[in-house]
Amino acid sequence: MSVAQNPLTGPMKNSMGNFTTYTLHGMNIIRSKAFKPKDPKSEKQLNMRARMSRIAELYRKCSPVISLGFPERKEYQSPQNLFVSSNFNTAFVEVDQKPVISYPLMLIAKGSLPPVTITDATIDSEGVTLRYDSQSLAPDLNADDEIMACALLDTGSLLKTRQFIGYEAIGTIQLKYQNLQAEEVVCCYVFVRSGNGDKASDSVWVPIIQ
Repeated sequence: MSVAQNPLTGPMKNSMGNFTTYTLHGMNIIRSKAFKPKDPKSEKQLNMRARMSRIAELYRKCSPVISLGFPERKEYQSPQNLFVSSNFNTAFVEVDQKPVISYPLMLIAKGSLPPVTITDATIDSEGVTLRYDSQSLAPDLNADDEIMACALLDTGSLLKTRQFIGYEAIGTIQLKYQNLQAEEVVCCYVFVRSGNGDKASDSVWVPIIQ
């Protein structure tokens, strides 16, 4: 049965019949479940399911970074909501009529700040070293705002780091991982955040070449 503080406006939870109710950000949410659910398996429907499955898997692996990459959102939205909506229609290519994630098109952060310009990316026995143009971020960002970098490995491990942008014209940020090989890196991204965490930039995909 459904539980409510009062029949009209109080907080609601649990289920009644084919209705499921819960409270989210002070709003009562009611969802209806079909009595006889259908399971269409058209080509379009299977394509959409495959996209959602792949996005969900990437979110699971990269959620510690994605949770910081979408601060410019409405109160009832979550970083996961915006991650999905920002990529569902734009971050895939079709290979053998199946959707495959295109990492250069994927956004793990999105916002109004200027994107980072990566001037150099190298990989060696210490890990991935990225150099970025600090001056191109002014005047929207200051030295005490943040730059974040991450790399997803083929093992499922997520390398991540964050630091102040700094005062140098060309800054350096490093993802440390000993004896890392370029072919082990599935994808690598960089983005910036304001010091108070209220704003972010679109993420920039960084190709890693040995």
